[in-house]
Amino acid sequence: MLCRYDECEDYLVKVAELMERYGVVLTKPAPGEDLELVEDDQGALSFELIGELPDVGTGRKATVEVREELAPLGDGTYRTSRYEYELIDPVGKYRRAFHLHDPEPFARRFLVVVHEHCERPLGRVDCEHYAGSPLKDSYAGVTKVLNAWTGGPIDCRTLICLG
Repeated sequence: MLCRYDECEDYLVKVAELMERYGVVLTKPAPGEDLELVEDDQGALSFELIGELPDVGTGRKATVEVREELAPLGDGTYRTSRYEYELIDPVGKYRRAFHLHDPEPFARRFLVVVHEHCERPLGRVDCEHYAGSPLKDSYAGVTKVLNAWTGGPIDCRTLICLG
């Protein structure tokens, strides 16, 4: 994602709206609190959205977590530099996650900067990091996570373990 500050604010609002359209009930920020971009000492912007995805028919609930950091490029624009998109389903007993974080040490160790996590059953980690494809933005991340919810738990054995 590439944006100017005001476009980054709009982006955050639209990501939250997308989550809500899918039925995610946001818990962070808490109801009544404003969505906000947080700026760190280096000028990077970040946001965190967390919500519950209830399945009305079964009473099943999953947690959806979206985190993104946008680094300043020095010309008034920002580009996504880190992300975490997560689905944790305690009833279905699985976790799916898509990450881009700590790119330099991760690239040195695994020769890639993005990876996935898959736990099934929840809490059993057969592989710490699976090969993943980069996700363009939080829209793609939210869609990927929610497809994991509607498509049911993936068989983690079909993924490529990075070791």
